Amino acid sequence: MILIVVFVGAAFTLNRLRHTRTESPPPVTKQEKAIAKSSTQSQNETPEQIRSTPYLERYIQDVIVHGSRQHLGFKYGDMPEKMADPALAPKIAAYVVTLSGRKPTHPEWVSEGRLYYTSNCGGCHGEDGKGVHGTFPDLTRDLMLGIEKRLEKAHL
Repeated sequence: MILIVVFVGAAFTLNRLRHTRTESPPPVTKQEKAIAKSSTQSQNETPEQIRSTPYLERYIQDVIVHGSRQHLGFKYGDMPEKMADPALAPKIAAYVVTLSGRKPTHPEWVSEGRLYYTSNCGGCHGEDGKGVHGTFPDLTRDLMLGIEKRLEKAHL
């Protein structure tokens, strides 16, 4: 677990250093702060917790807001940050977890999340979430590839 925290912290720091701008950044919303805080709380989580729906939802929100810097080997590379409005990330995540047959923690967000998913994410990941093999990730997997990689590193 410590390796996961160190890896995520290093990746986050390197990403921030690469994207430092001379202009002042936009103000961070309360929701963005909550998402960032929740994504760093995995240091004491067990593999069972990492496999849970709440963790998956936080992971999806984190990727939407901060992008993915996991180098998972897809043709178009890692997902850049803010591919969708950060305020919509929890609703999109609620819908995305249903693609793998899970029940979201906020089922009332699924309908709205599907609309935002279709307009923001569906072009790359497909309407059905299966992505394009080798080009964009499959979001219907029970254990998303990025989380699977985190678990593998935790076991090393």
